[in-house]
Amino acid sequence: MIRSMTGYGHAQRQSHSATIVVSVKTLNHKYLDLKISGLEAYPALELKVQEMVGQYFARGHVAVQITLERRDRAPLTINTDIARVYAAALQKLAQDLQLAGGLSLDTLVRLEGVLQRAEEPEAELWEHLEPAVHEALTQAQESRTREGQLLAEELLQIISQLERELAQIEQSAAGVKKLYKERLQERVRELTGNAVELDEGRLEMEVALLAERSDITEELARVKIHLRAAREAITGPEPAGRLLDFLAQELAREANTIAAKAKDAQITLCVLEMKSLIEKFREQVRNVE
Repeated sequence: MIRSMTGYGHAQRQSHSATIVVSVKTLNHKYLDLKISGLEAYPALELKVQEMVGQYFARGHVAVQITLERRDRAPLTINTDIARVYAAALQKLAQDLQLAGGLSLDTLVRLEGVLQRAEEPEAELWEHLEPAVHEALTQAQESRTREGQLLAEELLQIISQLERELAQIEQSAAGVKKLYKERLQERVRELTGNAVELDEGRLEMEVALLAERSDITEELARVKIHLRAAREAITGPEPAGRLLDFLAQELAREANTIAAKAKDAQITLCVLEMKSLIEKFREQVRNVE
């Protein structure tokens, strides 16, 4: 069964030093567009979360927000290597510019990267972060599945309506040749004042030419195939968003062709209704994974 691309999930865990909060929000997008925030200090863990998201979702914009709420302030550490680099650069600058005064410790520790908060080790953090991410992603997926069921019902209903319009068109198309003949006979009588006897052979030839130019048998057959494929995609186990979008485009193309070829008022009305239904179908499909 199809899934929606709109969903939300939330989870929370406690590590040794922090409360871990994970929220996942997904929206429709042509491809899988992923944004992870909150793990800037843990690039390796961010890659792991990215891999997890790919296991859950095939399409959609996915925003994963991870918040680490420290229960107490982490101890400070001094990055001696960075401090040495700063000190050497500043001493050389002072010599080059012939500046008086030495480099104070107060100045040095204020420079970026010299004083750092000791972060929780990655392995310990991942032990608590991984289940929280799994829970949030599972919730988001379940949300997408629930909405996907509603989408499937709506799409199947639209397909049923399209099939009814298609049946009406087929019924009207069956009598088109007879209608052409009657119209042509009436038109000839109007022009000649009923003074000329019609040649049945010539009349049948003209009717056949008109019927051939307006024949929509192939278009109707293709519409049936597309609708059957759409039903199978909606009820199948695989993500079907791209396929359904393609089928919607093909249905619109066939409807336009039928409208251009058909010369019957009833068929034209049915095609207009089909176009409206196809547009509704396309709008719903935009949110299918």
